[in-house]
Amino acid sequence: MAGASLQKIYCGNMKRDRLYIHMASTEKGALRIGLSLRSKPDAKVFFNRLYPSAELVEDDDANRPLQRAIEAAFSNKKHQDALRLDVACTPFQWSAMKAVAKIPFGETRTYKEVAAMAGSPEGARAVGQAMGRNSLPLIFP
Repeated sequence: MAGASLQKIYCGNMKRDRLYIHMASTEKGALRIGLSLRSKPDAKVFFNRLYPSAELVEDDDANRPLQRAIEAAFSNKKHQDALRLDVACTPFQWSAMKAVAKIPFGETRTYKEVAAMAGSPEGARAVGQAMGRNSLPLIFP
């Protein structure tokens, strides 16, 4: 498409024990979290396979809000600031993610319970699928 610009995605890495956490954000907000146990892979390489037509830029500052949210999740604390998101999902997937976000730290719920929380008591399978497509797994576990 003539004149179209590439989507700019800001990438960054952080490490927690042996886990490498790749972060991606756009101007709109947090886009994706990737997890890896490999020895220090590059975030740009990691996200290039997911977003081959995007302009990938290493930028820790652009990912600072996402990094703080991840650190809060690892500390079993609620992230204090509202995290802006750039997530594409269906209305049901969004309701499932919002329901999961309401589960207190250290507690679990079945997909059936999450489906009921999301207003679709018979939607346990759909919740499983939504969580399988979850692009921010540490934010919406």
